[in-house]
Amino acid sequence: MRRRIRLTGRKQLAKSSVSVTLAEIGGKPLITMTIVDQNAFRTFPPEAKVTLRLVENKRVEVLDFGTLRRMSSTKELRSRGMVAPSCQLRVVDPGVGQRGLLLASTDGWTIRAEDPGEPQASRGILNFLPDNTEPQPWKLHINDDDYPLVKVDKRIPNAAMWAKSDAAFVGVALPLIVRQILDEILRGDYSEDAPWVADWLRWAAAILPGEPLPEEDDKPARLEFIERLLNSFCGKHDLADKLLASIQSESTQ
Repeated sequence: MRRRIRLTGRKQLAKSSVSVTLAEIGGKPLITMTIVDQNAFRTFPPEAKVTLRLVENKRVEVLDFGTLRRMSSTKELRSRGMVAPSCQLRVVDPGVGQRGLLLASTDGWTIRAEDPGEPQASRGILNFLPDNTEPQPWKLHINDDDYPLVKVDKRIPNAAMWAKSDAAFVGVALPLIVRQILDEILRGDYSEDAPWVADWLRWAAAILPGEPLPEEDDKPARLEFIERLLNSFCGKHDLADKLLASIQSESTQ
């Protein structure tokens, strides 16, 4: 029988109250979680259960980290291949009379499989990760709560770095990716209060300084704005010329 968790009266926890990482060690996907802000959990009973709910591509897994008194630090994922799952921390009452009562939870956020070749500081408003994307060479994932993620066929050597540096991919795929992300933002699919949306809008303002954003329901104005932005962005980085030079270089080899 599936156990139900009642949501009445829960406390909202900050995502920063815990640190969660996903890494593959010895061929096993492991989730590591540690409490960063002990004060956020002091009002809960020591025997309250701590769980982490992970969702990616319709796969759902709930990890039981034990209790606040005896919390495990690491759990192995049964699901293989998760690289950027959305996760939510939950604290559940252990008492007999209130069994199943959700005491506290965080909003969902996205964690990524650690890539030793890509330091956290190097990640910007668009992230790249190798993944199983075949038969497509890449896929774009946009979530409400984190920066857009481009998953690249993991069979490509150094797939994430290749996607960010290969002239053909950058010249052909990147404008399509930027176009889709901006179109979804400008038509109001995501809250402007989300940090990643605010960063994308600041980036757009830097590419087209002084230009007002189009109204959400004005599709022609929205498409024209995106077209001007892409022309400015591609021209600034010489994407067409670099693509042409790459093709000409290959044809002479």
